Amino acid sequence: MSGKTAILTGVTGGWGRAVLDRFLDRGWSVCATTRGETGLPDGVLVAEADLTDADSAQAVVDATIERFGRIDALACVAGGFAAAGPVHEQSLDVWRKQLALNLDTAYLVSRAALGPMLEQGSGSIVFVGSRAAVRPFAGASAYIVSKAAVIALMQAIDVEVRSKGVRANVIVPNIVDTPRNREENPDADFSRWTTGEEMAAAIEWLCGDESAPLSGGTIPAYGRA
Repeated sequence: MSGKTAILTGVTGGWGRAVLDRFLDRGWSVCATTRGETGLPDGVLVAEADLTDADSAQAVVDATIERFGRIDALACVAGGFAAAGPVHEQSLDVWRKQLALNLDTAYLVSRAALGPMLEQGSGSIVFVGSRAAVRPFAGASAYIVSKAAVIALMQAIDVEVRSKGVRANVIVPNIVDTPRNREENPDADFSRWTTGEEMAAAIEWLCGDESAPLSGGTIPAYGRA
């Protein structure tokens, strides 16, 4: 993928670093967003950003264009989970925070990136959903709704831009094997979970030319769970 440029969000999260490492290993030029974290590899354009803010998301795209001249892919890995209890007991604050973290971040950075992609007539956007969005479980309605909305966002973008050379897909994991998930599920069979490296490989493939015919896909990445 030499000569290709990607924006990656959420690279300092639970399995986000695996995504960054995969793209770098495959020869991508990368702009990686952070919330102030340090220690990313040399050569990465580090963009400190609050992706729930429209101006901040736009600044990430502007910085990428200024450095690399184009955006070939956007991988929206940023997000998170907060168990909130039953709907009737859930606080409005948790509801809004989950929508901001999972939906607003994906919407604002993809909205900003679409302009350059449409201008160049190519690009691939990959969102991260959740199996919970299609197979809900009790006690996490805000998370479930936010991830279901990410799937809907992908579908809306796809019908608008597919004919113009830009693709959008969403990968839908179940539980990804991270230290936090192991701590919160100590009795689980970790060998059945998807690894961060497997997620990274799938996302990088969806961003690259080898998956060129694929757009509008909701792609399960459930491992063996």
